[in-house]
Amino acid sequence: MIISKKPSFFNKQKLKRFKNMYIEKYPDFLQEEIEEKIYKGYTNNNDTINQIYCYLNIVSDDINSYKEFINIINNNFVFENILEIGAGTIPVLAKYLEDKKVNVDIIDPSIIFEDLINGNVKKEKFDSNTKVDKYDLLIGYNPCRATEDIIINAIRNKKDFCIALCGCCFLPDSYIERTPESWHKYLFELAEKEANDNYELLFIYFDNVYKIEYPILVGKRKK
Repeated sequence: MIISKKPSFFNKQKLKRFKNMYIEKYPDFLQEEIEEKIYKGYTNNNDTINQIYCYLNIVSDDINSYKEFINIINNNFVFENILEIGAGTIPVLAKYLEDKKVNVDIIDPSIIFEDLINGNVKKEKFDSNTKVDKYDLLIGYNPCRATEDIIINAIRNKKDFCIALCGCCFLPDSYIERTPESWHKYLFELAEKEANDNYELLFIYFDNVYKIEYPILVGKRKK
């Protein structure tokens, strides 16, 4: 869903220059998405397009869900070092965090604009055995397939976590009902099972202005 006005003539020129300069860096399926959607506006759920708009600074703060996600993180956690998993092609969330003097590293094999941040960037897959000793908090914004591993890794290593869930349904094959709701329920139950009552677990939702229906899964280790 498009939640911004269509880009102005000036902003269309910025988008056009970006596309001409960088589109070949993207995999083919994302090139097609960019060609189709880049001029339509900022959305409620398309990270590829939204990250471009944020990178070019042509989205207003009042609908910028990455910045609101940071507000939610700040309101729920005390931390020094963050690991972001599944940052996407342009690490705008990490860049916003660095702008606030937060130490943040990234793990994502699909990242393209790794030079945007000062933190360490590992272009590899994250799994339940990835080393996370140096971090206080693991985060993900629509990390898709890595979501389960973030939950398992964080709890087993006694780390807090905060994940803005996507609508994808990476459920086990045994699940007949494959909806976003069943996916989110499955993830919460997985966290409950792994946490064994050692975590405070809850769903938080974005304000309606962002038009994001999917929850944020918050896991805070009980002291």
